[in-house]
Amino acid sequence: MKVLKVLACISIIVIAILGITACGMIGYMNEQTVTCKIEDKWIKRPKGNEDEIYLVNCGGTTYKVEDLLFKGKFNSADIYGNLKEGKTYEIKVTGFRLGYFS
Repeated sequence: MKVLKVLACISIIVIAILGITACGMIGYMNEQTVTCKIEDKWIKRPKGNEDEIYLVNCGGTTYKVEDLLFKGKFNSADIYGNLKEGKTYEIKVTGFRLGYFS
C-alpha cells in the first residue's frame, strides 16, 4: 500500500515537472519569419522589478524582444538597440500570444 502511495506521489511530481517544462518551452515553438516595418518601440519596466522588457510595434502587432536560454540567444538588448523606427526588417518570431491573458 505504501509503495502505491509513493509511486502516485512520484508520478504527480513528474507530471508537474513536465507540465512546467512544457509551458516554458512554448516560447521556443512556432518559429516564423515575419517582414515588418517598425512603427514604434519602447521599454517597459514593471514596478518593483529591475528587468526591462523590450517591445516593438510592427503593423499593429506588438512583439517582445527577449533572450532565449535554450537557443543560446542572449543579445536582446543589442537587437532592440539596432532596430530603427520607420525601417523594415525580416525578423524571426517564436511563441504564442493569448490576447485574453495579455
